[in-house]
Amino acid sequence: MKWSSLLLVFSLLAFGTSCSQREESCAAPAKKKIYNPNGDSELALLMRDMFDEGMRVKEEVAVGKRPMPKWDADAIFTAHATQPDKVATPEFKAYAQAFLEAAKAMEDASPEAYRQSYQGMVKTCVACHQEVCPGPIVKINKMLLDESQGL
Repeated sequence: MKWSSLLLVFSLLAFGTSCSQREESCAAPAKKKIYNPNGDSELALLMRDMFDEGMRVKEEVAVGKRPMPKWDADAIFTAHATQPDKVATPEFKAYAQAFLEAAKAMEDASPEAYRQSYQGMVKTCVACHQEVCPGPIVKINKMLLDESQGL
């Protein structure tokens, strides 16, 4: 009985030491949030990246800065979609083109008009999603600036 207790203590100490020496291999793996158990399409991933970048831009615009978004907006036409038939429509293509034009207008806007052009760009996202894929609208609306702060 004594020997088995000592062996157990020794085993626990040895495991604890080895984990502290190789922390990355003993740590629990980080859980990745799964949105689609069948895999995420290129377009879904692109739009999530665009949302994250839009939120970054929103924060800077809200404090008077004029940041330029870092995204590959043109990929909206070529990224594989979860439901390819939805993006093959003339409506989607027209909304995608409107988004590109709104993003370009934002880039070209004067410092005084930047807030308003940013807001217009986000509203083009909402308009498309109202027609093509309404699920993310609540999330997209988070990118809108507080209009009570004046545009």
